[in-house]
Amino acid sequence: MRYGGMSEWRERAERDPVSVAGSLVLAGKDVPVLITNVSDGGCQVECDETLPIGSPVSLRIELVSVAATVRWCFQGRAGLRFTKGGL
Repeated sequence: MRYGGMSEWRERAERDPVSVAGSLVLAGKDVPVLITNVSDGGCQVECDETLPIGSPVSLRIELVSVAATVRWCFQGRAGLRFTKGGL
C-alpha cells in the first residue's frame, strides 16, 4: 500500500498531549525544549534549534534523563524515539 509517498503504512502508538518543559543534551550542548506529546516509544518537542536527524540525544525532565534519537525535525518541532525504555 502506498500512502503519501511511503512504501507502507505503519500504525502509530497513541500519543497523549502534554506541555512539559525540559532540555536535550545534544553533542554536549543543552537545548531547552517543550514536550508537546508523548507515547510509549517517543515524544514530540518544540525548540529553537534544528536537530540533526539520527542524532542521539538525552532528554532531561527535572532529575530524569532518557536516551533518545532524533527521528525528524521540521519548523521548530522534532520527533524523538526513546532508545531505552520510555518516560
